[in-house]
Parts: sequence; structure tokens; C-alpha cells
Amino acid sequence: MSPTPRPPSEIGLLRLALWFGLVGGLGEVAVHAVQRLHRHVLLLLGDDTVWMAPLAVFLLLFVVGLGLSLVQRIRRRPAHDLLIPAFVFLASLGIMLAYPRLQWAASLVLALGIAFQCTRMYRRRVSRFDSLVRVTLFPLLGVVLVLAGMLAMTRVRERKPVEASAPAGSPNVLLIILDTVRELDFDGGDALAHYLPRLASAARHGVRFTVAIAPSSWTLPSHASMFTGRWPSEHRSNWDQPLDGHFATLAEALRESGYQTAAFVGNRNYVSRETGLAQGFQEFHNLTLGPAELVRSSMLLRKVGESPRTRKLIGWHEMLGRRHAPRVTREVLHWLSGHQGRPYFLFLNYFDAHYPYLPPTPYDSALRTLGGGEDPGLRFREDFDGRLPAAAVLEEGKAAYAASMRYLDAQVTDLLDSLAQRGALRNTWVIVASDHGEEFGEHGVTGHGHNLYRTTVQVPLVIWGPGLEPGTSDAPVSLRNIPATVMGWVRPGASSGFPGASLLKLRAAGDSARSELIWQPGMLAVDSLGGADLAAWVRDSTRLIRTGSRGEKVFKLSDPFEH
Repeated sequence: MSPTPRPPSEIGLLRLALWFGLVGGLGEVAVHAVQRLHRHVLLLLGDDTVWMAPLAVFLLLFVVGLGLSLVQRIRRRPAHDLLIPAFVFLASLGIMLAYPRLQWAASLVLALGIAFQCTRMYRRRVSRFDSLVRVTLFPLLGVVLVLAGMLAMTRVRERKPVEASAPAGSPNVLLIILDTVRELDFDGGDALAHYLPRLASAARHGVRFTVAIAPSSWTLPSHASMFTGRWPSEHRSNWDQPLDGHFATLAEALRESGYQTAAFVGNRNYVSRETGLAQGFQEFHNLTLGPAELVRSSMLLRKVGESPRTRKLIGWHEMLGRRHAPRVTREVLHWLSGHQGRPYFLFLNYFDAHYPYLPPTPYDSALRTLGGGEDPGLRFREDFDGRLPAAAVLEEGKAAYAASMRYLDAQVTDLLDSLAQRGALRNTWVIVASDHGEEFGEHGVTGHGHNLYRTTVQVPLVIWGPGLEPGTSDAPVSLRNIPATVMGWVRPGASSGFPGASLLKLRAAGDSARSELIWQPGMLAVDSLGGADLAAWVRDSTRLIRTGSRGEKVFKLSDPFEH
């Protein structure tokens, strides 16, 4: 007969929490790996999850264990009565939640069942379990260290020196994407002038395109097209499909041309290594290791941390792991301070205009009066699910979005000013654009990724460069031409190797400015254009939106909201 379990010492508690943390964390990692490799599911997790998930589960269990030990001292009741069931339940619940097709209720029931059975087995075989923990603890820890080491070696290989040599005098290239910034203001006018005035002023020294059209109406397919020059229907990047490496990217082409390539990203979800957008970059900075990333790495902590009820309870509405503009800018300037020699291609993604709209003080001062409280835009954030909220709530969302753009305007122009003061813009081509816009009820929805109306695909586009004649172009152009444009600066007179044409050559005549949206279950259907793949393009003075099953709609270019 097995001996009666005794309450663990502090060292014993630490050992148990570490063992269950390793088992639970590695179990989550294994489920993630199966989904990525065999089901090709985008999990929106960083590669560091291989070591952060076990660490997060261990810390959670250790805190729970300390709490149960305190209960033991207060109530004079053995802690092991609850310790093993609690550890088994929490570790197995995290593994269940890692499988997205299991609902919360099903995961809870399964985890409770596993905890019940394991506790019965433990009480019959206490000494065997203690031996199992002692024998397997260090091998499990070794697995985590090996995975972390393999990840570190991959990062080192990515940073290997560029072998090719760029011609003398080759220009630097700086591509800045303002995530979720639309070109049209809420009255159909110039959002750049109204919400990004400093950038609008700087645009007078370059070429501004007033009818620039993004390749799609949400982040991943739009960025993939801007990197490859291919349409979304060609590269097929979508909600569950990353950019798969079939097509060459701009970063790869520039690296092969002797350029150093680095990315500094605010959108840690759909602009990530997992989505394939790191292809060709020697350095790809889109994670900030810290408490938020630790919470994201554990499925249980992530579910709790992202729950609207939890957020409302603690009054915290920020996106977990979001990287704000000052962080992105600091990383860019730090990278440049250590840069020597070779020309470079830097890609920056600023995420501060994306939902949830949380402009810092003093940019939020104008919208505090709308909600009548200290948390402007709160009601809009609570109602935000893509559908149209009440008129007053919608106005709060608009005000928060506009304030976020004004904050972003200051951040981006401060970066450009800093670069100018360092002399870093003397031989540098700069492109500032957005990947998509945002809807605020113009077609019955809020957000983006639901349709291809101009509110979600018409975006700012400004280009500066050495010897460039300033001006404004009203010709429709597509951002999928960015790779061909950049390679024209890097290899003048040679074939770009990418589809499309130079934007500077299109500034007079324009192009079809095509956009595409691959439909997927769960997306909101918008009027008669929902429920199927969408394509939109410009023909003469009109714009067409077509689905494969429901015909097409035709709008005049003079109608910005396309009603």
C-alpha cells in the first residue's frame, strides 16, 4: 500500500510546479506544432513560445501552489489534497485550449476528468509518482533548452553576413507602413490633411498619390502583395494560410543585391515570422519579451487575458503584446547607430492606429467629453465586433481613431526628423503608405477585412527620394507595385524581377489599382457583395467590385463612399 501523501516542502512545491509546468507547456507546444505542420493553422504565436509556454505555466502553477500552501497553514489541512488536482487540471486545461476546435466548456470538462483520474492514480502510487518526477524533471528541462537553442541557432543563421556587394552609391530604402490608416476622412475628404497634418506637410517635398489602392482590405494579404508584387489570389495568404515562400520577396531580392535587411514591426499578430512575412529579412523585430508576451504564450493565461469580461473587470483594454510607436522608433534608431557600410532596406510597421484605438494623453483630450468619463472610446471598444453600434458609440470610435492617427502622425514625422538630423536621408528612398483602411458604418460594418470599398482599401502613399521632383498624382495606383518601384531604384535600367511597374512611371497614367479579398467562413457579409471572393479595380473614371457569384457593382471615382 502506498504511503499517505505528505505536504510538500518549499523545494518540493517548486519541483512539482516546475515538472507540471514543463509537461503542460510542452504539451501546448506539441499541439501547436501539429496544427502548424499538419493543419497549417495560423496560431499568431511567436517562435519563443517553445520556451515561454513552459515558463508561463510553471509560474502560474507556482503561484497557485503558494496559495494552496497558505490555505494549508491557515486551515491546518494538507495542501496535497488540492495541490495535485489543481496542477493536473490547470496544466491539462492549457493543453485542451491549445486545440482551437474545443470550446471552453468541453475543455473544462475534459480537464476536470483528467484531474480526477490522475489524482486517484496519484493517491494509489505516491512513491512511484515522486520517482517519476525526479527521473524526468531534468530531461524535460533539457528538451526546453534544446528547443530554445535550436531557435537561437536559426536566428543566428538569419543574421549571417550578406555575401553580394551592392554597387557603390546604391541608395538606402525605407518602407514605412502605417497599419490601418485610411486616405478618406469621415466626410469623404483628405484624411492626411485632417488627421496627419505633419505628414501632409512633409508630403509636399515628395510625390503624393491621392488614389493609392491597397491590394486587400486587411493586413496579411496586403503586406504579402506589397512584398511580392503578386495579387492575393496568386500568393493565397489568408486568415489560415501564411505566405509560403513560393514567390520571392522584396527583402530577398535586396539581400541578394548586397543590402542589409531589417524589419521593425508593431503588429505582432499578422506581420510575423509565422505568417511568412519575415522572408528575406536578416533581422525581424516584432516581439517584446516581457509579461504580456509571457501571458500570450500560455493558452490558459491568454484566454483569460483576452477575455472581454476580464478586461472590463480590470479596466485594461490594450492588445496583448502590442508594440507601440516609440518602441519601434527606438529600435530603428538603435539599429542605425550601429550600421556601417552596406546600403540597407528597413521595413517599419506602425500599429498605433489599429483597434483598440488608445491614443495617449494629450491626444485623447478632445474625445474625453464624448463618453463623459475618464476612458474615452470605452463603449465603442466594448461593442466592437464588426457590426454597427449605436450612433453615439460610433462617434466615440471615430474620435478615438482620429486621435490615434494624430498621435501616429507625430511619431512618424519625429522619426523622419531624427533621420534627417543624422543625415540618414541623404541617399535614401522613403515610402510611407498603409496596408488598408477602416470602416465606420459607411457600409453597415466597422473594422476592415469585410469588403473592398474605398474606405478599406484607399490609403495614403507618399514617396521621397534623391533628385525626385515633388508633385501630386491623382492617378489610381496599386501598392503591389512597391517591389518593382524599389528595384528600379536599386538596379536602374535592369528588369525588376517583380510584376507591376514603377509607381513613379505610373504617376501620370495610373493602373487598374486592383484589390482582392479571399472570402472565408466567419467573415461578415456586406450587402449583396458578401459570401464570396471579391475583386475590385479601376476602369477609366469608374471603379468596379465583383464577386464570382453575385455580379458586380459600378461606382464613379467621384463617389468616395461608393453608395
